[in-house]
Amino acid sequence: MRVRRGKFIGTSLLALGAMTMAACGSTSSSSSTTSSKSKGISGTIQAGILLPMSGKEAFVGQWFDHGVEAGLYAVNHGGGVLGAKINGTLADTAGDPVDAVTAFHTLLLHNPAVIFGPSSLEIEGVIRQFGPDHVVDLMEGGTTQLDYMKYPYVYRVFPSDSELLSGEAYYAYKGKGCHFAAEVYDSGPNAQAEVGPVTRAYQKLGGKIVSNTTIVAGQSSYLSSVAKIFSGAQKPQCVFFHMDPQTASTFFANVSQLGHLNIPFITGDTGASTQMAKAMGLSNASKWLSGMAAPPAYAQSNSAFLSAYQAVWHTNKPLPASPAMYDSVIIAALAMDAAHSSNPTVWRPFITKVSNPPGTKCYTYTSCAALLKKGTKINYQGASGNENFNKYHNVFSSFEVVKFTSSGGLKTVFTEPASTLAKLY
Repeated sequence: MRVRRGKFIGTSLLALGAMTMAACGSTSSSSSTTSSKSKGISGTIQAGILLPMSGKEAFVGQWFDHGVEAGLYAVNHGGGVLGAKINGTLADTAGDPVDAVTAFHTLLLHNPAVIFGPSSLEIEGVIRQFGPDHVVDLMEGGTTQLDYMKYPYVYRVFPSDSELLSGEAYYAYKGKGCHFAAEVYDSGPNAQAEVGPVTRAYQKLGGKIVSNTTIVAGQSSYLSSVAKIFSGAQKPQCVFFHMDPQTASTFFANVSQLGHLNIPFITGDTGASTQMAKAMGLSNASKWLSGMAAPPAYAQSNSAFLSAYQAVWHTNKPLPASPAMYDSVIIAALAMDAAHSSNPTVWRPFITKVSNPPGTKCYTYTSCAALLKKGTKINYQGASGNENFNKYHNVFSSFEVVKFTSSGGLKTVFTEPASTLAKLY
């Protein structure tokens, strides 16, 4: 067990305090938060980290937390925000929108200037609360429900699944020559939200969906579903899918049992996780599983990220999706620097001023902060991409298709520029 700089709050321990907080009303909590930060940047800046650290997709929380911790290290060891260090407090959402509300209200007790997270699993449970409570949120999660969001305090630092799913479709059709595909998605809202975008992109390319199957997560067998997928007159040449690793383990065992583990199975960023590879079995995954990952866009940014990651996690092999959460911390710190304030109502408008063009491109927290001190308009270029926010507070990126080696390493097998995916979006 590692020791955190801040505190870890489990949802099972939060309920009583959160209910008490809720009884007082969000207005009083918002007032307290704003008042404490209106004194300016002095002492320690509090940050909330709202992530799924337990539940069926706890590995997603681990990915994101690794990035946040690397970002906090980079800022704090780069002089802090105008001399003030950022202290992170982690609250577990358990991957559930209801539990996320409890965790969110408990984080408010720490008067956070910013919250990092949550993921797509829980964002809909709390997204409407950041504005009324005047807390800036930088989150990562591809859910298509946020493609046209209009929440002024919420920013998504990783591209939408609409773009990622276009990448899946493009790889299937252009990279693998798959013109007939099956779709298998669990019944959860995040998985079901992927069906439309991947279908539209694939059909736009000329592909045909030969079957669409919805499964319930956590079942002991999917033999009947697997048999149905491969029973049509036109057999699929590849399969698009989304499910958690535990469900995938049973599903792929059934696919193998019926003799169909011999075509590409294509998914999103979970396909870059060792949990999903192990669910299929590393040997089979190296042949048939592919996932999506955003490539390091800029060498200088990636080098700074890897240096901070190494310092915190003692490895230079970061977990998937961690660079974007690292970027979220750097962006927040630079926005506070530019605003000379940690009051969210003051520094929030500076997010796009430090991340979007025009401006002098810079790649590390220290170099960007130094330019700000000189009064220079900057354009931060992140470890996960350019981090240029559009009017819906979304960003866009190129993507890489990745596969596992039989020894468990990841390798890039296909690269898709953002301009190509934009035509399918």
